[in-house]
Amino acid sequence: MLVGWGFLSPLSKYYNWAPGPVGDMTTGARGWILWISLAIMTSDSLVALVPTAWEYGSKLVADTGHESGHDSEVETDDRLVPSRWVRWGITGSMAAGILLVWFIFGNEGIKPWATLLSFGLGALLSILGYVSYSSPRRQTFHSLKGSCTWRNRS
Repeated sequence: MLVGWGFLSPLSKYYNWAPGPVGDMTTGARGWILWISLAIMTSDSLVALVPTAWEYGSKLVADTGHESGHDSEVETDDRLVPSRWVRWGITGSMAAGILLVWFIFGNEGIKPWATLLSFGLGALLSILGYVSYSSPRRQTFHSLKGSCTWRNRS
């Protein structure tokens, strides 16, 4: 905070990166510091997600060619939530969210494509948060027989 307000704020004002009043969120240093910081944190999170996505993708490609005789799922198939329900639930909740945001903010507010993009980024960042929270146990995303579950990797 000291670096942001004590160094970056005067620097952004001096170089005319944020020409407005210092406390203005649109053209001032306050908004400039906020959005630059948010962009840095988001890009850092997405870059940190790349190794996890690469590991998951490589395992998915490797397991596609042959069926494993080893079943690590604890629950029986009749106790799992069908993947069809999961897909319909995600699609329905995203559609409801987009419609509600459009209804509340209208055509001049948040565009539907931006709301859809925010759902995608939110999903990526929530997976990243879970993986980084449980990184000592090396959690990986595991999909088995159409249902999504989290499991410990040994």
